[in-house]
Amino acid sequence: MSTTESAPQVRVRNPYLDNAKAILITLVVIGHPLNSVSAYLGGALETWIYAFHMPAFVMISGYLSRSFRNDPKQISRLLTSLLAPYLIFQLIHAVLRVLINGSEFSYNLLKPSWTLWFLLALFIWRLCTPLLQSLRHPLAIAVTISILAPLAPELDSTLTIGRVLSFLPFFVIGLLGTPERLERIRDFRHKWVAAAVLAGGFVLSLLTHDLFPVSIFHMSASYEIYGASNIDGMLGRIVVLIVSTAACFALLTLTPKKQYWWTNIGVNSLTVYLLHAPILLAFRYSDAGEGIGNLGTLGLVAGSIVLTLILSRQWVVKLTTWLTNPPIGHWLVKTSD
Repeated sequence: MSTTESAPQVRVRNPYLDNAKAILITLVVIGHPLNSVSAYLGGALETWIYAFHMPAFVMISGYLSRSFRNDPKQISRLLTSLLAPYLIFQLIHAVLRVLINGSEFSYNLLKPSWTLWFLLALFIWRLCTPLLQSLRHPLAIAVTISILAPLAPELDSTLTIGRVLSFLPFFVIGLLGTPERLERIRDFRHKWVAAAVLAGGFVLSLLTHDLFPVSIFHMSASYEIYGASNIDGMLGRIVVLIVSTAACFALLTLTPKKQYWWTNIGVNSLTVYLLHAPILLAFRYSDAGEGIGNLGTLGLVAGSIVLTLILSRQWVVKLTTWLTNPPIGHWLVKTSD
């Protein structure tokens, strides 16, 4: 933030965080079609990506939520950038499901469609930010909630509450962050350690990903649904939290600091997040992925990167902003003006 005597405060974007979001949203777009691929490499890549890409996104979202106080302007932005797009794209997904596979039309606001869980979860986390910041030991409480919540057999995707509770530690880690702490992570001298963590994670995924379901990293439901006992489920959740946190910090350590030609992908990450899913729905509901081998998986990765680049272009953002960020906040929220 910078101020002058004659001008109001102006937010200065941090290219480092935009670079991190650019990397992560690219991994999001790569990861989603991999779920439909039967190739061994596809499964390894999917497991590796899901181990940290959404935890890191949640962590960054927590960091960027530190100043949230539920004032009218913030609530207005929350409604236009998260809740309104959720309602709009939930309808788009419902219509596309009918057109693609002939399913019966269903518009259920309580059950987020595919990728839309993050919008609803972030909406809830941000509303809870003042409460979380008032706690003495928010991270310890968040970790406890993440481990214990899946003990409830009823925990599922309703209002994405499973992920709200399970991913809460990552949001709180970001919330507890400061510019000084972030700078220490960014400027960590031994980059090779971070590179070894991510590379080692990928090798481990290559060797072991078929021994467990990738859904353990989705963290969206109870241990019972995953077929695990309560003890095994809790131990597995502790391992997932540790592994994902280490990978998140490794990625943040390796993220470049400066502005690059691809930094704008991070600036427009929400647009990419919202638009890529409708485009990939036809692939998701088809059997095309079953015939894709390891070489085809690499082609799918390349295609996903190209899709990310296209959707992040400024002309796409301008053409779709009425869907992704409709300017209706002033109609919904009382202001002091």
